[in-house]
Amino acid sequence: METSGSGEKQRWVTCLLSDMLLSHVKAQGCGSAIDYPVLFAAADGFEAPAEPEAFLTDPANWIPLAVLRELEAQCEKLTGKKDFAYHAAKAYFAPGKRRLPSLFDIIVRVLNDVRTALVFANLWGAAQTNYLKLQSFERPGAKPELFILAHFGADAAPGVATIHLLRGFTEGFPRLYPFIEDARCVQEFSQLSLEDVADEFPGYSVRRDGDRVALCAASGEPVVEAVKIALGSERVPVKDEFTLYIPDAPVVPERDGAVEVLTAGAPAAGGSAASVEAYRIVKAGVLSAGPLQHALNEGEIYAAPYCRFRFEWKEAAARRQEVSADAIRKEVSRLLFDHLKQLKQSHIRMAEFSTEKSRLQRENLTLRRAVEQEFGVAGIIGRSKPMEELFGLVRSIAETDVTVLIEGETGTGKELIARAIHFQSARRAQPLIGVNCGALSETLLESELFGHEKGAFTGAAAQRKGIFESAHGGTLFLDEIGETSAGTQVKLLRVLQEGELQRVGGHATIKVDVRVVAATNRKLDELVKDGKFRQDLYYRLNVFPLTILPLRERVEDIPPLVSHFIEKSNARLKRNIRGATPQAMALLIAWRWPGNVRELENVVQRMIVVAKGEYLDAADLPPEMRAETAPGSAAPTDLKGIARASADVIEKKAIADALAASGGNVTRAAKALGVSRATLQNKMKAYGLRGKIS
Repeated sequence: METSGSGEKQRWVTCLLSDMLLSHVKAQGCGSAIDYPVLFAAADGFEAPAEPEAFLTDPANWIPLAVLRELEAQCEKLTGKKDFAYHAAKAYFAPGKRRLPSLFDIIVRVLNDVRTALVFANLWGAAQTNYLKLQSFERPGAKPELFILAHFGADAAPGVATIHLLRGFTEGFPRLYPFIEDARCVQEFSQLSLEDVADEFPGYSVRRDGDRVALCAASGEPVVEAVKIALGSERVPVKDEFTLYIPDAPVVPERDGAVEVLTAGAPAAGGSAASVEAYRIVKAGVLSAGPLQHALNEGEIYAAPYCRFRFEWKEAAARRQEVSADAIRKEVSRLLFDHLKQLKQSHIRMAEFSTEKSRLQRENLTLRRAVEQEFGVAGIIGRSKPMEELFGLVRSIAETDVTVLIEGETGTGKELIARAIHFQSARRAQPLIGVNCGALSETLLESELFGHEKGAFTGAAAQRKGIFESAHGGTLFLDEIGETSAGTQVKLLRVLQEGELQRVGGHATIKVDVRVVAATNRKLDELVKDGKFRQDLYYRLNVFPLTILPLRERVEDIPPLVSHFIEKSNARLKRNIRGATPQAMALLIAWRWPGNVRELENVVQRMIVVAKGEYLDAADLPPEMRAETAPGSAAPTDLKGIARASADVIEKKAIADALAASGGNVTRAAKALGVSRATLQNKMKAYGLRGKIS
């Protein structure tokens, strides 16, 4: 199984293992506290199912290994037991507790023997994961001993819970046989590294000194110490039954009828000198994180190439009465059909899941197109010449990856332009994330932008990615960039120059690929002169400057904007306003609009709320806009002049719309407008419009 798109092999496990954990955590009374959104967020690209608990408790389903690891961690925290996975796996096979998958019943009935079931350990590993290799071998003697080797792939390094789960499964499975009194899986050495153990307990670190390793508490005091050792090896003959169904890449290859396996002791007779290194605990200790504890005992061996377990079991003196071959055949046949039924249901669910995923993908595509239409250039309302020129620049910028600085007064639509740039660029499929730099304090802004490490400041309870990391591959919109502090400006400069950052409180360098679009309602060049903004950062941001004119300098855009906001607000406010009267439009055009397009939208919404008729009238305007003098004007407002100007704007828009609808055909446009072709041509000449005559 592979992740889509990345080409990197994804590690998967069956939901038999997640069912083990969820069944036991529910038995402990903590099942309802599982955080499923966080659980599935642990695996990139894996869509959370509609019913997560039902999905995770169906052994026929598969999940990414990262989801299982997160589930293990949550179960440990909820129960306060670091060995939770061991007890969960062992309890899963308790007789009579649940109806196990029929496949287990088939194996139990057919094999009817614990030893034979463990001979096929390699198949257990292959059936439940795509990263774990298991292999069994038997040391001959008066009392033969059975061993299991376990090797985890390089990109699936085991954790403490992983080893507990494997041991619990191995000890739990024999409980299906009524004649088994006891079973033990004794670990002789582990593939688990000391670094991996320390990583699970915040506050502990690993200190190396030659051949010695110490696990130290936050104070620096060694809690556990280990020394490097050389593992021995032994050559063990392999019986034919152990060579059945051996995978292409076993843990240890068979040569000349034997396997040479590592051993914790000195080389056994027939074994070769081993140069394989591991670490033996010489000072025992306990690592703690709240109620969670893990003991590292003297003599235990870690960081081996693979794990080695010795399996022991005890059978009752009086075994159950043997069942006839005919009875077994009939029972197994029944169980096989039960298994086929389960497979059928699983396939149906997977087909439904695939269908639902396809539906969601289609919806996502539809929504993405709607967003692109809304925030593409065509979705921004503006018919004036300055806006048409701005749209042309946006189209050109979108084809490149240059940093953009958008300047304009508050409410002019700087964020809409930033969105248009993103959704017309090659980064459209990646995230667009915005942050208002003026709305956060310096500390919070740096944490928001660059992320932070655990303990970096008061309240930093866990490591957190910043917006730069989250926007990797996409676009970051930095609004009100002029409000950033000097310290933040230095860090922003480094990201823009080097494409790398460090989290707050961290030292690791993180590479990011982000396109930056910044915006400001202040003049950055003036801030540079006043020493309030870094000149080098200004030059980095000002690669391609865009200026959005205030609404008062492009009044031709007011009528189409009013029409757009009426249509938009009708749906939200459940009204049916058809437009604005010439008198109302005249006053709207005359207003100075200090809040620009945002203020215009608010005014239109307010007018719709108070309007009594089908059209917005002058009486619906706010009182200050109905005054005889327009704020900011040098002379009293000439309402007749405003009305004429408004009528001209509306007429120009109507002609432009008719020409667009007729494909520029003047004759058809004149007919649609109800005027002669000659009249329309005169109007077009006056307004500077063009068309084609036919």
